[in-house]
Amino acid sequence: MKYWLRALLSFSLLLGGFLFVQFRSRGELVPIHKSLEDFPTQVENWNGQEDTILDEETLNILKLKDYIMRRYVNSAGNSLGLYIGYWDTQRKGAQIHSPKHCLPGGGWEPLEAKQVTIPLDHPPGHLEVNRYLLQKDRYQQLVVYWFQSRGLAVANEFDAKLQLVKNAILHNRTDGALIRIISPVSGSVDEAFERQAAYIRAIYPLLNEFLPN
Repeated sequence: MKYWLRALLSFSLLLGGFLFVQFRSRGELVPIHKSLEDFPTQVENWNGQEDTILDEETLNILKLKDYIMRRYVNSAGNSLGLYIGYWDTQRKGAQIHSPKHCLPGGGWEPLEAKQVTIPLDHPPGHLEVNRYLLQKDRYQQLVVYWFQSRGLAVANEFDAKLQLVKNAILHNRTDGALIRIISPVSGSVDEAFERQAAYIRAIYPLLNEFLPN
């Protein structure tokens, strides 16, 4: 099958799925296990320093059910920001917004975007994530993020949309979460990523305590 025909078929299936998701009015609102405000402030050698509260206008746009946005600092003084947003439904206009669309702006420009694998100490053994590098003047920020629903982590945004459609059809569920870690680059980009990967290995087992499977 030619590439353009496969692409057209995939787009048609995805469009049909989205219409099904948005116009099927009766859907299950899946409650979060525990409020994200209870996410641990101490994660191995990372200590939570401060939480950011989103303004009402932003919350009205995002249509979140729950979220956390917290800065952590490790024993060496390196910092990173954790954001977890949870949607108990993605019907009626509520949907997860990709960091690729939200983060650029205010002078920040994307330099690199790719998918990478982080080995985990617990099942499933590895995690596919997006690695996204931004620069403003001489400052750089490294962003790592993925999507998660029903206990399954997905990096690819198209695959995340397909998973949403599948869950809506088979399970009548459209809940999902976005997990994002962002940090300034001090030293090399790879060093910043290794710090983020270590942090992710520490928090990943905790996610099941909060996010529905």
